[in-house]
Amino acid sequence: MSDKEKRILLWYEELAGSDFPLVGKKNANLGEMLKGGIRTSPGFALTLHANELFITETGIKAELGSFLDSLGEATLEACQEASDAAVKLILEAEVPPVIVDETCAAYQRLCELSNTENVPVAVRSSGAVSMPGQMETYLNIRGESDLIEYVKKTWASAYHVEAITYRLNKGWGFLLNIGVGVPKMVNSRVSGVSFTLNPLNGDRSKIAVDVSYGLGEAVVSGLVTPDNYLVDKVTLNPIRSTKGSKETKCVYNSSGSDCTFVDVPAEDRERFSVTAEELKEICRVSKVIDKYYGKPYDIEFAIDADLPFPDSVIILQVRPESVWSKKAGEGKTEQKKDAMDRIVSQLITGVRIK
Repeated sequence: MSDKEKRILLWYEELAGSDFPLVGKKNANLGEMLKGGIRTSPGFALTLHANELFITETGIKAELGSFLDSLGEATLEACQEASDAAVKLILEAEVPPVIVDETCAAYQRLCELSNTENVPVAVRSSGAVSMPGQMETYLNIRGESDLIEYVKKTWASAYHVEAITYRLNKGWGFLLNIGVGVPKMVNSRVSGVSFTLNPLNGDRSKIAVDVSYGLGEAVVSGLVTPDNYLVDKVTLNPIRSTKGSKETKCVYNSSGSDCTFVDVPAEDRERFSVTAEELKEICRVSKVIDKYYGKPYDIEFAIDADLPFPDSVIILQVRPESVWSKKAGEGKTEQKKDAMDRIVSQLITGVRIK
């Protein structure tokens, strides 16, 4: 095992895309983007080794092994029982001091870099294998105590029954170590997703953008109808602009962890949520990502209210476009859709009105 493989924690700037076996794909992608000169929020990643250290030193790994031996056939009921046992063990265990100390030290460094006491962060699951939509991400986590607690919740989400059955159906086994990403939360005036092709027909000469007010949860969960743009990839000029209703927005609580939804004022609903200049910058950065990776990408972005333009346009995460590659014949088994898949599916097939 190399020195890097033994690390509990790595900062994003230490990572490259090839490091996904160490920290998971989302975290490795953020490191790769920094190498490509793409703006991301500062942060760090807990490694898969940290997860292994946790379940080994706490005795969870041995206890789960004995428990699984007693269950017999992997029925849905057995999977639910195993899920309940694993989640309970993880949430009730004390995280080893070496992990706590290094995580809290990194968090304090992030506070210093951000010039913010108890800086809000996201706590994101990051698997070394693709498991779309199977594990959790938590937003607006503040303070060392909450951070450690939500790291455990993220580790535990790898043992939710849906994630377990997904793995078993793939023949991957029960136990799974995952990475955990801890980026600084962006103070999102607006956020959304961009696609470096037209999701309606796969046309690579276009960029599609969905954007609305507040944190991205309202957009990716389908709670709002966002503003939608179709943009020419060469000129970066909009071909079509459709104003969304944008009735609500997700904001984070200023006094503690977690987020809440609030109504958007009528005057904000009646106008587009980004300026022409901001839209062009979103598309310019999306085009840079497309060119850097050499293929279409789905991109989550936000515009930080605390930063000057264009530094305010921040990339939260990226992943290769999957809907049109699936249409090209990759795989016949229906997978659980993650947030971006749901958005693209709705754009392609429409939403049934009841």
